Amino acid sequence: MARSNSGFPLTEALVFDIVDFLLGKGGYAFSNEISYHIVDNNPRRYTSREVVGILRNRPMFQHRQSSDRRAGIKWRLDMLTFEQYISQKGYNDRAEERGFFDRMNGLKGEHIENTKRVIDNGEGLDADEVYEMLANLWV
Repeated sequence: MARSNSGFPLTEALVFDIVDFLLGKGGYAFSNEISYHIVDNNPRRYTSREVVGILRNRPMFQHRQSSDRRAGIKWRLDMLTFEQYISQKGYNDRAEERGFFDRMNGLKGEHIENTKRVIDNGEGLDADEVYEMLANLWV
């Protein structure tokens, strides 16, 4: 992945680094995982508090309910909101350089295929069972 953060506002560079990480994790990750990854790879650039602040204050990062709290809060990348965000900010070229659009399309396709698979395999199950399978898929 080409990383071009020169001349890029530090906050926006952090947003892009977090998005890059989440795309590599299927669109979901826990706050501790995200923070450790970002801080370990950029020790003089970001702090853990800055990472968590960006997660909490940018619309493309959605807090997910999870009973598993071993690694902090679970976060989801809202790809549609991220696309609107980069378009509004005028960062389409930078997102294209980092391959975000191709990776997001691949991830969307993967989510759709998994959803179809659950629905196809749900024949004969009651609605609650299929709903539970879909809810687990789209956590």
